[in-house]
Amino acid sequence: MTSRALGTGVVIGRAARAVAVVLGRGALIALAAVSARVRGERPAVDRWLSDAVVALGPAYVKVAQLLSTRADVLPLRWRRALAPLHDRARPVPSRSAVRRLRARFGGAHPVLVRAGSIACVYRLVVPGRGVLAVKVRKPGVERALAADLALVDAVARVVARWPALRGAPVVEVVEQVGERVLAQLDLAREAELLDGFRDALREVPGVFVPRVDRLLSTDDMVVMEYVDGLDRRRPGDLGERERRAAVASALRAVYRMLFVDGVVHCDLHPGNLYFRPDGTVVLLDAGFAVRLPDAAREKFAAFFYCLGQGDGEACADIVLSTATPARGADPVAFRADLAALVAVHAGRRAGAFDLAAFAAGLFDAQRRHGYAADPRFAFPILSLLVLEGTVREFDPDADFQRLARPYLTTALMERALIGNGAR
Repeated sequence: MTSRALGTGVVIGRAARAVAVVLGRGALIALAAVSARVRGERPAVDRWLSDAVVALGPAYVKVAQLLSTRADVLPLRWRRALAPLHDRARPVPSRSAVRRLRARFGGAHPVLVRAGSIACVYRLVVPGRGVLAVKVRKPGVERALAADLALVDAVARVVARWPALRGAPVVEVVEQVGERVLAQLDLAREAELLDGFRDALREVPGVFVPRVDRLLSTDDMVVMEYVDGLDRRRPGDLGERERRAAVASALRAVYRMLFVDGVVHCDLHPGNLYFRPDGTVVLLDAGFAVRLPDAAREKFAAFFYCLGQGDGEACADIVLSTATPARGADPVAFRADLAALVAVHAGRRAGAFDLAAFAAGLFDAQRRHGYAADPRFAFPILSLLVLEGTVREFDPDADFQRLARPYLTTALMERALIGNGAR
């Protein structure tokens, strides 16, 4: 749904609403802070921050969910304030959803267990089917989300003209991310993806994906088995061995999907990836997932492998084969800069390897030397950036390259066999 389809008035209305929310909440925060200072108390700004994000709408909640995983972007206090957005957003049952579920499942009593920015999850006990979790799209969310994303797209087009960002694919990335966020509205697609995740990850030890009932699922409803005990845990809630096992399982799952299956799960924040006390992990929600073309999957796998090997020249070859050169592009200078960047970052463990800094350096080198990055490379990096925050928190010594090696080897062998004409 584009801004033209929505109508300019709708987008302007959402923009005015966002400004009103920011100004209104900001005034309340200022008053609360002054009042608290007068009483000699610490201002309760955190709660207001979370409330303001929810009030802005689902597109902003999605951004805040991603930011709350980044210890290198936000201070601990703000991340804790935004953390509840992973697990709930206005946990108020929808009367229309409850009526639909009762009619659909023979009068079963739905209990709201989680609320997100786009959908709510209800628990139902259905005779003959056991305990089910049913994810139902919120009414009216389609129009609000489309309007907010159209506003973000308009802002991106202005920002892309700044000299510092000239040549960067700002608009293309925003458009593709917007398409993926809107795709989360299609819950039939999510049911299909979850089914595929479950099949693909059977071979990965310590990873559980709930079973989906494709026959009962619709375009606005996903029906799956109910998984109990999905509490958000902090590192201190697990033993050292269990923490390391959980991180290793999560990384293996992501690498299997990314390098072998070509599916990128871009939303692995703590509301969709749960660590259990025994060191196993539960993966939920396949809404924000992207399927890479085989060529893009193979090239990203090769790039990641060469990064682990510290081969900056090969990394440069791969990037140059995917990027679009502008007039005056300087491949020699780009190769030199990327080789230096790879030399600094290659082989580091999670505690020392800064993916955000590496990604920023990569895209900056492309921009400075006249190359527009392939937007498809942004999705795997986004997926790893979201997961990196959790990895750093639970096991800063995790070895990204070692855990990726078996899946990279599989992907590169498959590429070599196809290149040699094997079937």
